Amino acid sequence: MSNAFLQRLTHAAVLSDEELAAVEELCRQPKDIAAKKYLSRDGDEMVSFPVVLSGWAARYQILRDGARQITRLLLPGDAFYFDSSPDGVAIEEVITLSACRIVNILHADMRRVIDRFPAVGEAMRSYGSMENAVMASWVVNVGRRDALERMAHLICEAHYRLSLVDPKLDEQMFFPLTQDDLADALGLTPVHINRKLQQLRQDQLITLRSKQLIIHDLRSLQQVAGFDSAYLAPRTQTPRDQERLKAIAA
Repeated sequence: MSNAFLQRLTHAAVLSDEELAAVEELCRQPKDIAAKKYLSRDGDEMVSFPVVLSGWAARYQILRDGARQITRLLLPGDAFYFDSSPDGVAIEEVITLSACRIVNILHADMRRVIDRFPAVGEAMRSYGSMENAVMASWVVNVGRRDALERMAHLICEAHYRLSLVDPKLDEQMFFPLTQDDLADALGLTPVHINRKLQQLRQDQLITLRSKQLIIHDLRSLQQVAGFDSAYLAPRTQTPRDQERLKAIAA
């Protein structure tokens, strides 16, 4: 069975079969969670960190006036609070945006694996570096790009991140975000979101219907967004890495 978390770590660092098996053992008890369910709440004690094996989730904060700002999309293979959090408690809400398969890995269990296999720790550090790069990109997206660029950039980033765990991904992808979700992620109003989606459709760049998004011209969409995947690029893979990834995805 495909394990998106293992695929992400294999992109981040060289891991032996024994190291992969040790991480896979940590993922042995996944749970299926319906859409719109909380995975953690602000203030929760985080003795474990959830990993998204399938589906989409989001981290967000609620402002004083009740408005919501989505600070991170969690896609297959993503972990959150894997490096714990200030005082060991959650500082954001985390909710599923679609049906998800989630596994909770105890911090103590991961530390034991890292103590035994330092390369796993290196993979987690590399993954954390990419998380920081994504966060920086989101700050730029909301702070400096115009509405159309923001929308195009979010789509390009999601497509690239999904391609890391699904080598067969083509121009069509599952896209469960509602217009309200997009508004909260991009700092726009739902009305503005609707207009920009219509513009991308009219420019024949995308089609979005029934939670399926088709990118008709990825290169042109990337040009609209000013998207450069360098901040997401995994390390260079060897032929052996590529064979291992195929085996994980099988």
